[in-house]
Amino acid sequence: MSEENTSPKKNTRPDEDLLLDLNFVPQWAKKAPGANHYAAEERRPARRSPHDRRDPPAGQRSRRRPVRSSSDERPVRRPLRRPDERPDERPLRREESRAPQPEFIELPVEIKFLPDQKMLSSMVRQIHHSKRAYPLMDLANLFLSDPKGHHVKIEVMAGAEGFKLYQGKRSKMVSTDREVLLQQIIDDHLEDFFIKEEVQVDPPTGVFPMIGKIDDVLIGPPNHHSYSDRLAEIHRTRYAGLSFDRFKAKVQTVRDEELVEQWKQEASEKTVYRLKDAPEGESKEFSLTEAQEYIRLHLAETEIEEVTRAVIPSSLARKIKDYNLIRMVREAWQAESRFPISLSFSLRAAFRHLHLQIFKTGKNINFVTSVKPDPISPAATAENIRAVLEYLTEHPGSTREQLVRGLRPDAAKDSPEAHEILNPIRWLVEKGHLIEFFNGTFSVPSRRRR
Repeated sequence: MSEENTSPKKNTRPDEDLLLDLNFVPQWAKKAPGANHYAAEERRPARRSPHDRRDPPAGQRSRRRPVRSSSDERPVRRPLRRPDERPDERPLRREESRAPQPEFIELPVEIKFLPDQKMLSSMVRQIHHSKRAYPLMDLANLFLSDPKGHHVKIEVMAGAEGFKLYQGKRSKMVSTDREVLLQQIIDDHLEDFFIKEEVQVDPPTGVFPMIGKIDDVLIGPPNHHSYSDRLAEIHRTRYAGLSFDRFKAKVQTVRDEELVEQWKQEASEKTVYRLKDAPEGESKEFSLTEAQEYIRLHLAETEIEEVTRAVIPSSLARKIKDYNLIRMVREAWQAESRFPISLSFSLRAAFRHLHLQIFKTGKNINFVTSVKPDPISPAATAENIRAVLEYLTEHPGSTREQLVRGLRPDAAKDSPEAHEILNPIRWLVEKGHLIEFFNGTFSVPSRRRR
């Protein structure tokens, strides 16, 4: 047995930082859930109605205005319309623009979380290399807290008659509504099927008295044939977070010759789409609308399949547009972040398959290590080893420094007496006669059955 250096060595392995954030006390037992990677986009808080006032403090109640009767109510003021504004150009009022809320439906699906294989392999290498023991639940939380560290498994429950789950073969996106999935494939994965190109063309000719725009983006004259395609492309690439109706409501139509000339210059560059898998020699140009329609008519049947089980990366699961499905994924993630039960079960099976050992200690807390705990009787060992085992049996959770202080109180840190105590530790850990936890504390393995 060689002398063990008690000073920490810097690990130069490429995956050295993966396990450094663990704490000895399992974090799942005391921490609040972290940032929800599946949370909906932030929305501004709804404005209060003038009639939805909170009660003022007691000292101010006498200042409240008397409630008006219906006959005293002032007429609602409506914004004046510009002389050149058509009735359908008015911005929608808040009541008109508010989209109807979808109905909450509990879908017959089971949602679980699986570890990412690349991160799992890195973690297993470190555990084998370190010979230390790590709490299983904290390892599960490392996977769950990293958006790249886990996958989402969605599985249809047994006996769910008539229920269907659809998945894109190439996009891997899932939905319980085939039409929703098809539209999402068209919106988000168009360039999986088509090559987008910019080509030079002659500027548009004709008389264009009006031009449509949204914010600083020019759409084009409503009387030009490209207007509908351009409108759809801008919505897909820049305003996908808005419904198409609300997007159109924000479009302004104005009279401005300079903007028309600017649009003509921009329109001299035309966007076309070419099919990636087109037969050799064919290079047909598609407009955006034609490309979308081609997917709908010719690719949907081969791209979308009905499945009973789908496993998708976390990054993709966050983009699910099926309202009830993404809601259930969010709720499952929140429950899992409080107690990562499905991930811990998956890790337990994977660790055992990869020749790691799982044991319980303390208050039935599961730990993972590469060395099988193997209790040994102190009486059957040499004197210096027996002293270490007996001390750690009486003082579990001690560090190297505490062990030396307990057995050789007057010995200096680097003295021969200190090294005599520390020399057997590496051999004891490698044989499983001692458990070294990841934070540098030690425990003698229990003799109870596991």
